[in-house]
Amino acid sequence: MPKTAETKFVNSLFLTNLIQTQYGETEVKIKAYDVEPASADINDPYARSSMNRILIKYTSKENPTEAVITFVAKIKPTEGLLVEQFKKADVFEKEILMYKSVLPSMVTMIAKLGSVIELAPQLIYSSETPSDLVVLEDLTARGYSVENQTLGLSYEQSKMAVEKLAFFHAASAMMLSENGQAFPKFTKGTFHAEHKDKLSYFPDTIRMVGEMAAELDISQSMADKLLKLPAKALQKAIEAYESDFKGFKVLNHGDFWTNNILFKYQGNELVDAIFVRVVDFQNCVVGSPIIDLVYFLAASPAHEVLEKHRDELVYIYHETLVLLLQKMGYMKSIPSLLELQVELLKHGSLQVIYALTVSPFMRTKDAHNTPPMQPTLHSPNQSTNVKQVLRAHAPSTVAQLKAYEMVGLLDWGANESKIKGLMSRFQR
Repeated sequence: MPKTAETKFVNSLFLTNLIQTQYGETEVKIKAYDVEPASADINDPYARSSMNRILIKYTSKENPTEAVITFVAKIKPTEGLLVEQFKKADVFEKEILMYKSVLPSMVTMIAKLGSVIELAPQLIYSSETPSDLVVLEDLTARGYSVENQTLGLSYEQSKMAVEKLAFFHAASAMMLSENGQAFPKFTKGTFHAEHKDKLSYFPDTIRMVGEMAAELDISQSMADKLLKLPAKALQKAIEAYESDFKGFKVLNHGDFWTNNILFKYQGNELVDAIFVRVVDFQNCVVGSPIIDLVYFLAASPAHEVLEKHRDELVYIYHETLVLLLQKMGYMKSIPSLLELQVELLKHGSLQVIYALTVSPFMRTKDAHNTPPMQPTLHSPNQSTNVKQVLRAHAPSTVAQLKAYEMVGLLDWGANESKIKGLMSRFQR
């Protein structure tokens, strides 16, 4: 395949050094290699991204018969519209920091409990010249793959995902307890005041749901409530991202959903999940663990799993988190399950926002439907057919809205309006 401007420096010498350095092999001879974009296969964890897969055929003193190996490389754009956006967002700086420093520290901390837990693909190589480059092991070679996002995760998959999330959160909480400035580059997540001008998608989509109420089989009374939400949506989401949660903070992945979770099976048995994919570390943010938890629950479990097991998944996440923190010797206060559920309810507006603007769109097969969860890489020309997606997912969306209405989670817009009305009366 013809090389792009980004991949032109990938050559036999580069690959020889890569194999010798990573595997300690000698007398390496590259017989053939190919650099190609990740496939469009829905089970390819590197599909629909800026990743390239490098396939190498080689011999060495240790492997005299021809061996085949693959790596996955992400190369910083050197031309096109994304160049300036990548520069402003510090995408590569954050990802290299995660792979070279943060993740190894987390794995080391978890290993002290007596077991080695993998959190991400192994970093093979990183550089800044001649181009910013991250090379990782290709986890598909070890049998990992992503699930079909249109179907959603099963209960067993969802359970393993929240357990692995608890490992990531627990390790980061320990690091923060030892050094409050452990993650200085990860202070601004999706919902931050500085990103407001790039987040119009969220209130606009909520407004559209209200305007399409009759078509989506939403009652007029519920539609009236929905139409009051857009004005406060971004502020409510920012408040959730900035929540103090009794001083308990973790490093959130920020984009923790089906396509960023790699599962591995032995036969029919689910044996592992690695939940971080290389392309998404730029969205990590320090804050309340509900940032990841609410997003995952909205975007990933199959609807029937969420309906039947939502509270159970929260319980499993919390139980795993508490157990890990206690074994790690965490000295600060650990939130109780009740406090976690109250935190989720307190910021129930974030659940509503994600149910309307994330859940339907993350459950489609088209990459262009993915919501702009990475505002630093915002594209004003994104061509999501919002109405079409909302129509396709109307039954599940309406069912979720009815559940939220039963516990008062659609009233925050109306309550704000009532308060303003009372204030204006007294001011007159």
